[in-house]
Amino acid sequence: MSTSSTDSIPHTSANVVWSGKPWILPNAVVLTISILVLAVAVLWIEGLAGIAFNQLIGVAIAVWTGAVLFVVWLIYALRLLLIRASNSYVLRKDALEVRTGILSTRTSIVVPSGFSDLEVTQSVVGRLIGSGDIRVNAQSEHEICMKMVRHPQIVSAQIREIMSKPIVRIEEHDRV
Repeated sequence: MSTSSTDSIPHTSANVVWSGKPWILPNAVVLTISILVLAVAVLWIEGLAGIAFNQLIGVAIAVWTGAVLFVVWLIYALRLLLIRASNSYVLRKDALEVRTGILSTRTSIVVPSGFSDLEVTQSVVGRLIGSGDIRVNAQSEHEICMKMVRHPQIVSAQIREIMSKPIVRIEEHDRV
């Protein structure tokens, strides 16, 4: 595995087997539903306790509850957008390229000769929605994580297929 620029790898679309970015839509939907359920539950409890319309700094507690939960949702939604913006994955016919970062980027390229191991991790929700993480280990003991990959089992099979191809090099020998 080497960390370098992609100048040595042709940037033709014919060379690309698969490309992707983190699939955040299912996580955003689960986050939104969770926050809405939490909001309904908390507002219901506040209503039962009779404090929903009490004033705190001139604003009803129910409004404060809604504002706090909206800020929590916004922080997690921005985190998801940041993950999507800062990661991209390209599987080529001869290498796997993982690019991370926004302001400063790091490009990790794993070629078949540097490939060591591959692991797919899916939570229960991840299995239901078809999303998971793929960890690629290189022989240099470096791990590359591809986060929130859509259909990780299919993508990992494609990676295994590319990375299991033997590399044959033909060298010319000086004849005496």
